Parts: sequence; structure tokens; C-alpha cells
Amino acid sequence: MEEISSVKIPAFVSSDPALWFGMLESTFELAIPKPNTDERTKYNYCVAHLSPDAAMAVRDVILSPGNTNPYSKLKEEVIARCGESKKARKFADF
Repeated sequence: MEEISSVKIPAFVSSDPALWFGMLESTFELAIPKPNTDERTKYNYCVAHLSPDAAMAVRDVILSPGNTNPYSKLKEEVIARCGESKKARKFADF
């Protein structure tokens, strides 16, 4: 029988996606009975907990995740597409 890991995913931090991924990866390390290291499992948890706005920003990645490192690719794209736009808006306010 395969063991099932239990994790509690933190709420998506739309103002700082890189921070959220750091929190998410710590959560995966704390999974019981063993850490989640599988790319597909981490990808699925991530997709299930993205905000609707973030999901729309990476719609193409979600609809066609590919078979090689789907979590790493999704992480890279969420940070690039959501993190940069937030920073740009913050500086535009000054």
C-alpha cells in the first residue's frame, strides 16, 4: 500500500509569489509521513492553490504542463509573470 503525505498549503501570496513558493517548499518538506519531492505532486498542489488571477496569468502552463519538471516550470512562470507585474505597479505608484 502506498503512503499518502499530508500537507497544509499556505494561502497564495499574490503580492509576493516568490515568498509563497518558499513557504510552499517548506510545507512540502514537512509532509507526513515523508517529504513531497515528486514534481507532478507538487505541481498539482500548486495549481490547486493558486489564486484565480495567478492561474489566468499562467493559463498556458496549466493547460499544457509537459512531462518534464512541471512544478519547476510553473514556479518559474508564476514568479516571472505575477511577481514582476506587482513590482512594476508598486514602483509606478511613486
